Amino acid sequence: MNKLTETTKQIFFQLLNLDLSVKDFEQWVYKYSDILETDLQAELHFDLISFDYNQRGSFSKIKEKIKPYIDNDEFNIWRAKKLLTDIIEQKIDLVEATRKLRELYFDTGESFIPVKLGIGYESELDDLPIPSEYHQWDSQMLKEKLKKVDLYKDKIVHDAKQFLSALNKV
Repeated sequence: MNKLTETTKQIFFQLLNLDLSVKDFEQWVYKYSDILETDLQAELHFDLISFDYNQRGSFSKIKEKIKPYIDNDEFNIWRAKKLLTDIIEQKIDLVEATRKLRELYFDTGESFIPVKLGIGYESELDDLPIPSEYHQWDSQMLKEKLKKVDLYKDKIVHDAKQFLSALNKV
């Protein structure tokens, strides 16, 4: 099996983490088809350039094609580092971040992420809406509800920094 270049690996990780749309992935595949031809096994390269990206369930089907070519542990470390960095740099809503941490916690067998980060904070904030749900709330009620995030913000950021530091030493 060909070893993926760092760029290809990053693109695959972004797609699997839903940071890259199927449409953007398709454009990347066609734009860099010549490079990918040497980077990927012939079968995967052919699958990606001949794939119908407009079909129903295309993300799941692409995911199944590329999953065997990536190291799942490496992917989980990458996505944990990305999420922790986004938390520390305040690039993600904290309620949404705690939900993603919970998902990662369970995806990684409940032993990779510290329990407090993995499910502790999410269980404290699980009654709060994420930004895409704000429109469903009365603005005054929402404002009151979101005050709860402020109680945990510093603790979450602190724990994210500690865990990221530990991951960077590995």
